Amino acid sequence: MKTIQLKSVHGYEIPCHATCDGQDKILIVCHGFGSSKSSPMVQALEKTMPDLGIGVYSFDFPAHGDSPTWELRVPWCIDDLETVEAHVRAACPQAEIGYFASSFGAFVLLNYLSSRPHAGTRAMLRSAAVSMGKLVDTWVDERARAEMAEKGYFVPDYDYVREMRVTPAFLKDLEDYDVFQTYRPGTTALFMVHGSRDSVAPPEAAWDFAAKHRILLLKIPEGEHDLMGPGQLEKVLTAADGFFTA
Repeated sequence: MKTIQLKSVHGYEIPCHATCDGQDKILIVCHGFGSSKSSPMVQALEKTMPDLGIGVYSFDFPAHGDSPTWELRVPWCIDDLETVEAHVRAACPQAEIGYFASSFGAFVLLNYLSSRPHAGTRAMLRSAAVSMGKLVDTWVDERARAEMAEKGYFVPDYDYVREMRVTPAFLKDLEDYDVFQTYRPGTTALFMVHGSRDSVAPPEAAWDFAAKHRILLLKIPEGEHDLMGPGQLEKVLTAADGFFTA
């Protein structure tokens, strides 16, 4: 695995991991909110996909992982994904591109596919936070409003990998980029996998989104948001194998 730094159009560096060695397929991986390119799911993909002939590129969204910036904006995430894909296309011009996106990363990817030119032909969405705006709205209580008034941001009460700072601008982004309104089906085939007991990204929203756009959906009974329960990671990886190597 190589670690590389790409220059964001916003001036900071985008930390990336590249696990590829001449494969004819490349998977660009988008992590979830408060996670990073080093999450257990990303590590599992980096370990298993190359053996299937699929290289893996992962990166940190702004304000996540090793990103040097603390400012989190949805359009910046979309811009960074575009930058990573441009690099992959230049570095591996022969490769077919696909996407694997988890939770908030799926929210970003759906907006990216709807608004930017892209080469990816398949996208797998794991525990997609298609109702991201409503989810974050539940965090905005009296304490959060007081923190935003004092510091310009609030920190969700959750043990994320690093301190997550939610600003009024990010809250407005989530409203403006609601995928139920912004998503436009195109040439990228979608496949969703979601746990029936997901207490973070409501399964009902995923079911509704999949039904609205006629997206193939794998429901994992008893599955929570991370889909790391007994046998669940194996189901996700098997599904990814079938979807991306078909």
